[in-house]
Amino acid sequence: MEFLDTLAKWIEFIWPFKIIHQWETGGLYVFGRFQKTLPPGCYFIVPFFMWIAEISTVPYMVVTPRMDLTLLDGSNLTLWATAWGQVTDYNLAHNSVEDYQHTTTELLQAVIADKIAQVDASRLAPEKRSRLLSDLTRWCNEETKEYGLEISHVRFTTFVLNARTYRLIQ
Repeated sequence: MEFLDTLAKWIEFIWPFKIIHQWETGGLYVFGRFQKTLPPGCYFIVPFFMWIAEISTVPYMVVTPRMDLTLLDGSNLTLWATAWGQVTDYNLAHNSVEDYQHTTTELLQAVIADKIAQVDASRLAPEKRSRLLSDLTRWCNEETKEYGLEISHVRFTTFVLNARTYRLIQ
């Protein structure tokens, strides 16, 4: 069984055709250097000299960890946020950062923490929050576009203003 797995991997390695599926985009590398971005399709490659790497262009969910922020007026805010991320430029997403999904999460968390800590507490009211979310989406896109990524639909999954923490002592 192990022999068959090794044989299958070897055949796949020297196979001269590579398929990029419709939900992916690819990058052509010749002698380890990026040459161009490839759309979906079937491509002929010269084994050992050419290589094609694929990235999914399907939007993916970005979830931030819990964030505890202190606002300008001294009140506390605890929140979790989600957003949709998508690769818009293969070369930047694959070649400018090691892990574009992790980078998206870190940038989303940093922008939200930075911008919400600077806003007036009146903008956090439920009726004004939609404008804040659209601003957060715009600010996140300004940060992520240099990595070939796009953020959309920033939402708060949990939003607790001035939460009280109680300790249970046994």
